Amino acid sequence: MTGCLIDILYFIAMGLLLPVLLVLLAFMAGTLFTLGGLAREAIQRRRARPAWRRFLAHLRTGDAGAGEFYKISHSGYVERFRRQTAAFRDKGLAVKKCLDDLEIDIARSMARLSLATRVGPMLGLVGTLIPLGPALTGLASGSLDALAGNLIIAFTTTVFGIVVGGFAYAVGLVRRAWYEQDVSDLEFLIAVQFAAEGQVAPLGVEEGGPSPTGPAKNIEESCLV
Repeated sequence: MTGCLIDILYFIAMGLLLPVLLVLLAFMAGTLFTLGGLAREAIQRRRARPAWRRFLAHLRTGDAGAGEFYKISHSGYVERFRRQTAAFRDKGLAVKKCLDDLEIDIARSMARLSLATRVGPMLGLVGTLIPLGPALTGLASGSLDALAGNLIIAFTTTVFGIVVGGFAYAVGLVRRAWYEQDVSDLEFLIAVQFAAEGQVAPLGVEEGGPSPTGPAKNIEESCLV
């Protein structure tokens, strides 16, 4: 009875090898695509950063109004926020809703990186362990070809899993820092805008900067899922 169960589990495990390899390959392709997107985003941010930082500095000192935000170039999520709120910049709840939607999209993007960070090495480990059974069988029967072939699969999946997890983790760290700063800047912008107009800042956006439980906090928590 025990031998029958072991055989069933063995055949199931061997059947999982191909799906694991395919999923791991998909993760690797997605990670490389993400690295390309990170490089493109870094270039865009580098181009837009001087004007954006100069505007924020003037906004802090009162030398610029919040309305000038819609007159300068931006990149990434900040540019998306500018386009979405340009038509109703004076409506606090609508502006806050756009910021909340932005936070949700950022959290979703970070969650995908968190998934790759954790699942990539797990798949690499599974792809390492499954071929070890046939490799040991080949060693016991004296078949060096079977041993070598299965060990190659085991070591390759290990490398792929570690690379996927490492790249995803690095991209997540960089983007988390970027996006937390973006959300903090936008919350400060909204607070200054509505303070200048004599209105109460929308709920969750405190005057002078982001609240401790605001979007930036949620972005950080999304990376720990």
